[in-house]
Amino acid sequence: MKLTDNVLRSFRVAKVFRENSDKINCFDFSSNGETVISSSDDDSIVLYDCQEGKPKRTLYSKKYGVDLIRYTHAANTVVYSSNKIDDTIRYLSLHDNKYIRYFPGHNKRVVALSMSPVDDTFISGSLDKTIRLWDLRSPNCQGLMHLQGKPVCSFDPEGLIFAAGVNSEMVKLYDLRSFDKGPFATFKLQYERTCEWTGLKFSNDGKLILVSSNGGTLRLLDAFKGAVLHSFGGYNNSKGVILEASFTPDSQFVMIGSEDGKIHVWNAESGMKVAVLDGKHTGPVTCLQFNPKFMTFASACSNMGVLGDEREMKLKRIPEQLVLGAYREPSRSWDKDYDQFLLPLLDPQEPCYILYRLDSQNALGYEWLFISWSPDQSPVRQKMLYAATRATVKKEFGGGHVKDELFGNVEDDVCLQGYLRHLSSSSAPAPLTAAEQELQRIKITEVKTEISVESKHQTLQGLAFPLQVEAKRALQQLTERRINYIQLRLDTEKETIELVHTRPTETRDLPCRIPTDTPRYHFFLYKHTHEGDYLESLVFIYSMPGYLCSVKERMLYSSCKSRLLEEVERDYHIEVVKKLEIDSGEELTEEYLYDEIHPKQHAHKQAFAKPRGPAGKRGNKRLIRGGGENGENS
Repeated sequence: MKLTDNVLRSFRVAKVFRENSDKINCFDFSSNGETVISSSDDDSIVLYDCQEGKPKRTLYSKKYGVDLIRYTHAANTVVYSSNKIDDTIRYLSLHDNKYIRYFPGHNKRVVALSMSPVDDTFISGSLDKTIRLWDLRSPNCQGLMHLQGKPVCSFDPEGLIFAAGVNSEMVKLYDLRSFDKGPFATFKLQYERTCEWTGLKFSNDGKLILVSSNGGTLRLLDAFKGAVLHSFGGYNNSKGVILEASFTPDSQFVMIGSEDGKIHVWNAESGMKVAVLDGKHTGPVTCLQFNPKFMTFASACSNMGVLGDEREMKLKRIPEQLVLGAYREPSRSWDKDYDQFLLPLLDPQEPCYILYRLDSQNALGYEWLFISWSPDQSPVRQKMLYAATRATVKKEFGGGHVKDELFGNVEDDVCLQGYLRHLSSSSAPAPLTAAEQELQRIKITEVKTEISVESKHQTLQGLAFPLQVEAKRALQQLTERRINYIQLRLDTEKETIELVHTRPTETRDLPCRIPTDTPRYHFFLYKHTHEGDYLESLVFIYSMPGYLCSVKERMLYSSCKSRLLEEVERDYHIEVVKKLEIDSGEELTEEYLYDEIHPKQHAHKQAFAKPRGPAGKRGNKRLIRGGGENGENS
């Protein structure tokens, strides 16, 4: 059957799965369309059979957590990113639930994961502002790219190129065989300050690129020219939720969910909206993909369960069951409704749970206050049952929606003033022990004591000469990797730091850039390869040609150095990998720079050589004294 506007309008919900107790983070169809695998914040990996329409198997990653997940080319293996202990990517066998390989490297959350459609290569992007290229057969990173912002990335359907979205304003295309030479095409789009890019996908015919954001707009680009063909809007995303957008397998339609649980579909060629489907979701549709082989698609939302437009819900426990006791709809702001809605629900003889909706919101929707009411006059058995089931109720409701928890035995504990007292005590600093209070007084006294011979006082932090405008502009260009070398000097008369030049410099040219008669500061972008990874390391060089310079120059350059580096790292977000101090440029060789940046970890340590004893016979050792020594007989 061919996909048309009318066919898409006829789609209805065929099956609903409620296997997860928390938010679904991601899912992915197998290449044959027979299975789909999902990951969730409850640390579960659920495998579904698309033909029979039922769950097939559930695995758990309790230790590491599971965020983004992708099938490899084998239907029984996946790669997924972790979200607990570290940000390592893991290669998992679904057959025996064993890890095949780990891919360490990222030090912040992985936000993009794409498998090559033709081989064992995959690509990942992280909040650490890097994109890494991997091969399933090796734990080592095959390629590394440093960016200036949060990346999004994806392979094209032929597996020959990949696209990277940078700074939410440009798309760069790289040839997989020569990505280290830079992008072969760059498409700059109009920058939107109110949102950032959250996803990037190629259509199956390779002609289109779909860019999604956490705002209310999708952009469809020509993959060859970079022109924006259409901008799709009209769907709800006022809370800035990350919503997944997707192409249909024939590349003719574009789909995305919305925060009201509906799914919007546009014609990719005409740009016209052709359908709005009701997915019966109770929250934002964060995951959406079309089956590559069958006439079905899957969507997922945050597992909010009973979440809706109610201000308040009261949950009561009857034997072996938890039921809804009462609910009210909001009429005014949360604090004005609070006592009027909540206090009538409190029974002095019976415990209950109360979920009260606040006006604040997070990425999942409205935030809620979880109140556990357990009056002193209630039976002990009921108190025990409510205490034992509290964690389960919170988990089923969705822990991400609960902003705060409140416990109460009397009305004053849970009324509005009681909640405000709870917030005040929670935000107050923790009480100090007697020893901590004494230490705090000592520190205050040290700072306020007048300077004398016997007192301690803070030392100076060095001089801070301001950077000239040209020097600031050069540092900004270095941040953007538009230049690779900067030379700075101190103007001792004006007390400023001035730019000398920014000539393109290779490592072999570096010794010639070092003056022999005057000190200088140098920033050099050292491009090299280490253990198979291409690296660009920023090196700071402080050159001082000995006593050829005046004492004043030596003192000023030494005093200004640390404050200059602090300003560069703070204001321009430049990470200086190595700081060097040299007398002349002859020291700056390729081998010297490499050894300084990557020192040898296990140098051979020469064993201690015991010196030889004196030559000749030394005679027998005496164990006892001879007769007559010290006037005594032996």
